[in-house]
Amino acid sequence: MGNDPSGFGTKAVHAGEGGRVPHNPSSTPIYQNSTFFFDDTTSASDIISGKKEGFVYTRSGNPTIKAFEDKMAALEGGQAAVAFASGMAAISAILLEVLGPGDEILSCRRIYGGTIAFYEKVIANINGSVKYFGPYEDIRERIPALVSKKTKLIFFETPSNPELSIVDIALIAGLAKKYGLFSVIDNTFGTPYLQRPLSLGIDCVVHSATKYIGGHGDAIGGVIICSKAFAKKMRTGMLLDLGGCLSPFNAWLFLRGLKTLHLRMDRHCETASELAVFLSKRKNIPSVLYPGLKSHPGHAIAKKQMSGFGGMVSFTLENRRACGRFIDRLKMVRTGVSLGDAETIALNSGTVFYSGLSDAECVKKGVDPVLIRVSTGLEDAGDIIRDIEQALKGV
Repeated sequence: MGNDPSGFGTKAVHAGEGGRVPHNPSSTPIYQNSTFFFDDTTSASDIISGKKEGFVYTRSGNPTIKAFEDKMAALEGGQAAVAFASGMAAISAILLEVLGPGDEILSCRRIYGGTIAFYEKVIANINGSVKYFGPYEDIRERIPALVSKKTKLIFFETPSNPELSIVDIALIAGLAKKYGLFSVIDNTFGTPYLQRPLSLGIDCVVHSATKYIGGHGDAIGGVIICSKAFAKKMRTGMLLDLGGCLSPFNAWLFLRGLKTLHLRMDRHCETASELAVFLSKRKNIPSVLYPGLKSHPGHAIAKKQMSGFGGMVSFTLENRRACGRFIDRLKMVRTGVSLGDAETIALNSGTVFYSGLSDAECVKKGVDPVLIRVSTGLEDAGDIIRDIEQALKGV
């Protein structure tokens, strides 16, 4: 679309869209079709071989999906992007593309549970292995001690789900380059508005677009942003062969969501900060985890690599019974497993996912049974805090 705009908000609105679209629509059209016809066999051969730009089958590409991919690449400052049917489809495709039988992953221990499940259920089946490091270990010493000839990839999140741990992005990127590892970050909580890992040396960024990218709780999708070379490998390999493609309609919903990402994230961050301060003053709350608080162990690093501290707040209560009573007393705040929506959502994994396990068994799995994760929504901050305050009185 001509000169690339420099401002984030301008890119969020314009990048990837426009160009030669018939009738000049104000919104990128939904190309709701599976197949694209060819003018002749020569054209078909040229498009399929990559000699000529065009589309063949929506599983490997589609104009609406491409607009979303181009916008995400622009916002993350990457060369290219590839969209998938979900965040886990994107993560699994990256891991299967990079890793072969017997290869090894270095992974931060504090990551999304679905990613750990993929390690245990799929990577283990190809004789792969995972070595873990903690977010607040001495990474300069820990990672060199873990690297072996089998190590191919390093994976982490920051802020992490759900503890909001912070990892030094530039430090990981530097170590990955030193030891020849492909570096991957899940930037779902950070979003490209708050932090841009590619500019700090990371090789590949992945998002669950279901969350803040979409922002309205109405679409599931994932996306990776990386080099042109890796994107081409992913598109012609894992995307085409595994078939985990994004639907054109969901791509359109994500395009719509991205136009207000910067505005929404400002509101999410502002409300989360107010909530964190409120919770930190309560005597009956053992701990409050929010990167914007000076008491957070990763505050200094977060301040260095993020332009804002995010819309997620986590805190603990005395026991799981208290967590259950708190959740059940909420009125406006909803209970659910996702995040990044317009509605404020609270979740305690200990009472929802792991009710059949003891506290000790939860801890062994890396789950804090008394931690409550709050995804602050777009409601008035005062109303969110009042609802949480009245629910806390019941515990």
